[in-house]
Amino acid sequence: MNSKNIGDPLYWAKHFEPLHIALARVVRGHWVKEPPVKDLQLQYTAHYAGKHCLESVVASRMANEGGAHAVAVGLLRHAIEALNIIAISICHNPNKVAILQRWNDEKISQGDIRKILEEEVWPLAPLTGLWNQSWTEFWRSLNKSVQPYAHFSPLMLRWHVKAEMRGGKFLFWINHPEGDAEQYKGDRIAYFQLLVFWTFAEIVRVFNAALKDDLTSLAALADEGRQKLSTSPFFFKDEGWDIQLLPFVFPKDEQI
Repeated sequence: MNSKNIGDPLYWAKHFEPLHIALARVVRGHWVKEPPVKDLQLQYTAHYAGKHCLESVVASRMANEGGAHAVAVGLLRHAIEALNIIAISICHNPNKVAILQRWNDEKISQGDIRKILEEEVWPLAPLTGLWNQSWTEFWRSLNKSVQPYAHFSPLMLRWHVKAEMRGGKFLFWINHPEGDAEQYKGDRIAYFQLLVFWTFAEIVRVFNAALKDDLTSLAALADEGRQKLSTSPFFFKDEGWDIQLLPFVFPKDEQI
């Protein structure tokens, strides 16, 4: 794999966009005609959460390609939080309408929704994480990875700093003469964007939350996505996603 191609729009169109298009067809088509939530007020929750997830990833991609890596990571938090609402909306939990009503009334939080999924939904779902860990473990770690980026935190600040190796030493730039984009950071974020699409596809598939032809298409694309992601040179096998999404961490005695 030539990592120089990952930020190229043509590379995205070939390797990432098919999964995006398949998911958008479900979100904007099937979930509007046959809402997964049978409640007059909440019926389009899955549709709006799905749109927010996909649009957050697209905006993240645009920021990433422009070198705004910190902004791109912040938008991934939006996408992953939307996945929690999508999951509770399309799952088969008999209490999902009551759970969504409490969330809609701001009586429970994102963390509460995630806990319900981990305790009541994922143990019953025949899913495995990227490297065959339990889906509960995968989901918890994925959510943990974006928690530091709810605000402009020290970790988010570090995504702005451009590091460059010259003569065996790291140089840290405030304003690099060639711009803010850093290839390795950009490539890592791009694969996280694909990870969000893949995760979305897997939960649609496990809950049969689409038409038969769309499920068939999503299954093939998700299998292809798993292969790309599990062999990606930008991920460390079996490492937690909160570690995978860390920016460059300065050595304690490093001078900028």
